[in-house]
Amino acid sequence: MASKRRSRSTAPGAAKDSSSKERKLFRLIDGAVFSVLLIDIYALASIFTSWTGAWGRYVSNWLLSELGGASLLLLLYVAYLSSAYLLDKRVRNLRRQTLGTLVFYLTTSLMLGMLEANSFDVSRLLSPGKVGLSLVSFLYRNIGPLGLTLTGLCGATFALVSYGRASIRSYLERAVDAARNLMPKRTKEEKKEGPTIEKGEREVSLAEVPQLSHVSSGESEVTSSYVAAMVEEEAFEEEDGFVLPPEVEPGRFPPPVDILGVAPEYDSSGDEEIVAKQGERIVETLKEFDIDAELAETVFGPTVVQFRLQLAPGIKVSRVAALSNDLAVALAVPSLRVEAPIPGKPYIGVEVPNPHRRYVHLSQVIGSEFFQGTSVELPLPMGVSVEGVPLVTGLEGLPHLLVAGTTGSGKSVFISSCIIGLCFKCRPDELKLLLVDPKRVEMTLYEHLPHTLTPPICDVKTAVHALAWAIREMERRYELFARARVRNVMGYNEHVLPKDRLPYIVIIIDELADLMMTSPKEVEDYICRLAQMARATGIHLILATQRPSVNVITGLIKANIPARAAFTLPSQVDSRTIIDVAGAEKLLGKGDMLFVTTRFPKPVRVQAPWIDEDAIGRFIQYMVSIFGEPEHIDLEEQGGSREIRSSCLDDPLLEKAVRITLETGIASASRLQRQLRIGFTRAARLVDAMEELGIVGAQDGSKPREILVDEEKAAVILEEALRGDKSEEAFYSRD
Repeated sequence: MASKRRSRSTAPGAAKDSSSKERKLFRLIDGAVFSVLLIDIYALASIFTSWTGAWGRYVSNWLLSELGGASLLLLLYVAYLSSAYLLDKRVRNLRRQTLGTLVFYLTTSLMLGMLEANSFDVSRLLSPGKVGLSLVSFLYRNIGPLGLTLTGLCGATFALVSYGRASIRSYLERAVDAARNLMPKRTKEEKKEGPTIEKGEREVSLAEVPQLSHVSSGESEVTSSYVAAMVEEEAFEEEDGFVLPPEVEPGRFPPPVDILGVAPEYDSSGDEEIVAKQGERIVETLKEFDIDAELAETVFGPTVVQFRLQLAPGIKVSRVAALSNDLAVALAVPSLRVEAPIPGKPYIGVEVPNPHRRYVHLSQVIGSEFFQGTSVELPLPMGVSVEGVPLVTGLEGLPHLLVAGTTGSGKSVFISSCIIGLCFKCRPDELKLLLVDPKRVEMTLYEHLPHTLTPPICDVKTAVHALAWAIREMERRYELFARARVRNVMGYNEHVLPKDRLPYIVIIIDELADLMMTSPKEVEDYICRLAQMARATGIHLILATQRPSVNVITGLIKANIPARAAFTLPSQVDSRTIIDVAGAEKLLGKGDMLFVTTRFPKPVRVQAPWIDEDAIGRFIQYMVSIFGEPEHIDLEEQGGSREIRSSCLDDPLLEKAVRITLETGIASASRLQRQLRIGFTRAARLVDAMEELGIVGAQDGSKPREILVDEEKAAVILEEALRGDKSEEAFYSRD
């Protein structure tokens, strides 16, 4: 490899000639694409305006008479491709999108031709053109009107599923999954059953597998209390991961619920009379709009009172939902939500703010039988539902959670409740937390929590490195599963030695928007890959943001994280972005949220629990008194900067990537991906290698990276790096 690079560097004249030719070729291509874009915009403008002159009228007449009004689809698609090329934006599934656009154009022309053939008076913009008329004439003559209609429907369906990641196969898989959900579910014992170890085989130990950075657990079994007698553990070297937790002092685990504080008591006397009058007023208001209904039930929740109405036969449910504002005016309440219908009941639910709102303390949820008696591995105390029942769900079943809400809506308090709920059930050797807090104020309390993998990460660049570390840890665990012939982390922990059991890892990001603004592509790729593959390895995500826009919560992130919690949001658009339906804009704030999962496809209204900082401090002190201070790891050292640098220097495309970067003056992973025809991950690693070598500067928000050296200096840096890497390899091989 080194000899090839030296032979290239001995002929600088030939390299300069080839690079100048490539530069000219790229400029010609860019100019041609820009010209195509201008011509395309001119053609589009000629259809809608007369300011394009005589040539524009000729172009417009030719397009509408020959290609028809559906030619707009072709022009818009050409503009989309040209703009994406000039802006260095990646076009996903180019072949499928191109084929889908052509089929969509032909289908639209066919539909327009059918309209004109049936003597419909359509505007000139909707003319089918010769293409549409020819299609209609040919198909009508051969397959008749029914076949013509079916052809149009098939073409439209094919065009729709050709865009993006959608496909007929995915729809069939969803149908199969839905059918499987109707089948009786297996018990937990059956789910935990994995491949058994045959006689003659021995248990797998992590020490036998080449180590990357990883998390090893501490002790073997979960116990309700610790005794004073300690078992002497085997010492481990630092290369095996971070060491076992320190010996615990005599103490009780799980900790007592009283450590979280006592829930306040509320006086609800007089509420029943107020609520009864509100129920009568709702029935009277509906009768004013010619809707007959009777009050069937009244359910008191901590935040709202739900009036369950039974409508008279023949009354549409949508009519009641459309009167939510009128009902709010009649009851003189700030907001009102209509749940139509209530899942599993023949009623309409009208949710009115409770006259005396009762906040839910975290001790009420954790101290309930629903939390104490749960069998899930990673319980999340979601809060109390409208019916007044504590809601607890398992993070391993979600398997990731997306949280959104405005400032002051209770989002960060809910994240703290989730952290304490997880640590209440799991010991540090069973659970590790990776906390990312770009806001620098919410998670600093948890620096001494024994479950933390690192101190709370506040730097955005370090957060990206942490996500990359999680990817490597996930891949390492899959390698272990393959050797042990198991499917998931539960099966692996059942078949290995106690000291080698793998803990769950929960990555919590309190403000996703800051990461997406700084490194959107890397963060999106890492999160999507973890969301797609990390479930079986015991790695889970909890993402929170106060900006639920499509720039932050992209389509890929939404598709891979079906479990979502929406607190108060400013508009219906934001509500639809996070939970796909409206309603979050009508919440009351301070922990009032809508929760959606695959188990609850329709939003469930929940009052999230709250906990103050004093209780959090007491809980952390109690955990430290049992398990001791956390032993944090350095993610960059665990990742191995030497290994990353060595692997990138061995990449045969590094020299070419440096040359392209210096010629174009742009250090972009997407440009390298397009010009070198490689994957984005490999292109990003090449850019990181150039940054580490000092050829390009660090990423500074949305600004382009700075080029720090010229071609001669870059050649010297590469040659020195290769010599250093070669001597370093000899040193490590000698050990």
